[in-house]
Amino acid sequence: MSRLRAASGLLALAVLTGCAGAPEAPATPSPSATPSAPAEPIRIAAGPTGQTAVLAHVYAGRLREAGFDAGVVDAGAGRADYLAALERGDVELVADYSGNLYLHLRGRAPVGPAGAAPTGIATPSPTPTPEERGLAEDLSELLGLGEERADDDDVLAGVREVLPEGLRVLEPAPAENTVAVVVTRATAVEHGLSDLEDLGPVCDEIALGTGLDFAGRSYGPEGLKDAYECVPRSFVPFAEQDELVDALLGDRVQAAALFTASPAIEDNALVVLADPLNNFVPQRVVPVGDRKLPDAAVQVVEEVSAQIDTDDLVLMTRMTTARDPYTPEEAARYWLEGGDDT
Repeated sequence: MSRLRAASGLLALAVLTGCAGAPEAPATPSPSATPSAPAEPIRIAAGPTGQTAVLAHVYAGRLREAGFDAGVVDAGAGRADYLAALERGDVELVADYSGNLYLHLRGRAPVGPAGAAPTGIATPSPTPTPEERGLAEDLSELLGLGEERADDDDVLAGVREVLPEGLRVLEPAPAENTVAVVVTRATAVEHGLSDLEDLGPVCDEIALGTGLDFAGRSYGPEGLKDAYECVPRSFVPFAEQDELVDALLGDRVQAAALFTASPAIEDNALVVLADPLNNFVPQRVVPVGDRKLPDAAVQVVEEVSAQIDTDDLVLMTRMTTARDPYTPEEAARYWLEGGDDT
């Protein structure tokens, strides 16, 4: 990235993020992570979304700093494509989302845009068939939890159990991109809302704006009713997130279902209502690698992955979807350099 481009890019980013500061510079890998001898190249698949493409370049950049020959390759955006590439040995690493990865491995339909849209922004998806309904219930059933709903640890354990032979799950990042119900601060104060249990008693007073596929998901009307006795006055579907957010800010709907890594939440100071009963499918960022990946490389990836939280996903999304967007490689470099023009 040229100094002129970096300067203009950072100015644009400052306008986008307001008073938010640049991410702190991640720690330099420990010397123990540096390979003692030349290793085979490490090829990293870009993965299913724009976020995972940035993460792939983050992994590659940190691995190169540690002395590995690492690069990002296009192995297809579909899970079947890049998982097959991992099994064939065409790539050695990819970042994915835990819930959608597990559902894919068990032959179920993924949960909408967390595994399909580069920005974490809701996009239309086909209406689920009857066999695809009951997703949250099916998830718990597949995991052997009975009526108990699955949490992050349950899903990650499930992924480890069903991952194809020869592959392994590295330690997940704190970052997640899952569905959540959000409200404006005014609505949160008016009704004393901090989680979905608070929403239940006043749910009949609100209209809930959603993506087009929300009504066909078990975490939608059925899940909210069963888990929180929440039956909104109405469900209002939107094809575009911008329209949904405008409706929320204009009080045409009083709550909205968004993905947690959407910049719209931070930009509009929206309140994310906690989901203590795990109605929504967990979607942690998780690196998946070949079992032959050197231990020193695994250590590097896990160290950098541990530093990536949901705010970082928001930043990466913001950078790659700005009016003058950064490429995934440029966004990764910005993150790795701690936002400094070096």
